[in-house]
Parts: sequence; C-alpha cells; structure tokens
Amino acid sequence: MFNLNLFTEIQGNYLIRLLVAHLIADFILQTKKMVSTKKWFSKAMLLHIGILFIITLLFSQNLILSITISILHYITDGFKMELLKTKKYSETKLFILDQAIHLLVILICWAYYFNIIPKLGNALLLPFTNFNISLLLFSYILVTTPYGYFIGITTKRFQNKTNDETLADQNGFYIGIFERLIILTFMILGQYSAIGFLITGKSIIRYSAKNEDIKSEYVLLGTMISYGITIITGIVVKHLLNT
Repeated sequence: MFNLNLFTEIQGNYLIRLLVAHLIADFILQTKKMVSTKKWFSKAMLLHIGILFIITLLFSQNLILSITISILHYITDGFKMELLKTKKYSETKLFILDQAIHLLVILICWAYYFNIIPKLGNALLLPFTNFNISLLLFSYILVTTPYGYFIGITTKRFQNKTNDETLADQNGFYIGIFERLIILTFMILGQYSAIGFLITGKSIIRYSAKNEDIKSEYVLLGTMISYGITIITGIVVKHLLNT
C-alpha cells in the first residue's frame, strides 16, 4: 500500500532510543513533587533537566545532541510552568502541547543528525501528493465531527434539553468519534470480528430512570447510524486502497 522508505532500520532504532530516553526522564524518573515545584531555576527543574541529559546521553552516545535536546526541553518546561501560573489554559491542554513540542524537538534533532530533513519534508507533502494517504486522511476526518453532526441532526427529535442530558450528549459525541475512528481502523485492517468488541461494550450502558425508553431509542439509533455509516465508509475506503 505504501512505500515511504523515510529512514533505515538503524536510524529508526536511534529515534526509538531518543524517545525511550524522553519517556524515562519525563515520566518514570520525574516525581509529582518535581512537577509541582518546577520553576525556571528551581532545584526540581535543574534536577529534571540533569536526569534528562544523562539518560539521553546514555541512549544516544552523542553529547551535542543530548545538550540540544536538554536545553530545548528546559525552555519548553519553563514556559509551560509560566502559562500554568496564569490559569488561562487547562493543565490538560498544556500537557498535550508540552509533550507535542518535546516530541517535535526530538524528531527534528534526530532528522538533522541523520540529514533526512528533506525526506521528512517530502513526507509532510504526501497527504497532498499520494492518493492512498489522501484517502486515509479524508476518511479519518470524515468519521469524526462531520459524521457526528450528521448523527446529531438525524437523532435530534430524541434529544432532551436538560443540563445533565446535554452534558451526556456532549460526552456521547466524543465517545462516538473515538468509536468511529476505531471501527474505521478495524475495517481498513480487515479485523471485522474486533468490531464486535465495541458493540458488546456499547451494550453495557446504563440508562436513567427518567425517559428511559426515549433515551434507549436515542442511543440505539445513534449507535446504529454511527456504526453503519462508518462500516460503509470503511468498505469503500478499503476497496479504493486495493484498486
């Protein structure tokens, strides 16, 4: 289906080693106390960066690369702590952004070290130049919010307007997105029996006593529409990928 050949096995192994070093330093060897007391020049911050540098050096065997990753990690963590103080951004969003920057730094440093940045640049253009990847990108985007809004409109007459059930609908919207992403992946991989696992899990839903019949119909209808259109999408995408 794909023939990217972006890097060799040795280069890929080196990237994994850098990622393992990051996970060890940022999660396993960083305590909750260190996270809560980190500041620009605090002992916790300097200890964390020192651990990161040592672990990265052990795994990469490259001094310059380890120093570069550690310094950029320090700057990222410092700005993250400053943004946390403002309380304008949720901790979850800052955590995701923080980790995304760390991983991007590692990826760029690794690509620069092996001089494969041009290859990665070409890879970023694949969604615009490669039919299979463009099709996959389109299908995965399609089964998220576009299908979610379609299902919401279809089941609108079953929806209730209370605050609690509005919140439940919002949660169901996001649950539906992840369900459809998983189902589409199973369809593309040809793992059709695994979809039964999701159906079984969906059947263990508790309904409130109030408007139980209406709520049951609403959930069942939304689920069937969600599963149906996603399975059909998966069949079409898989057929197009194999042609």
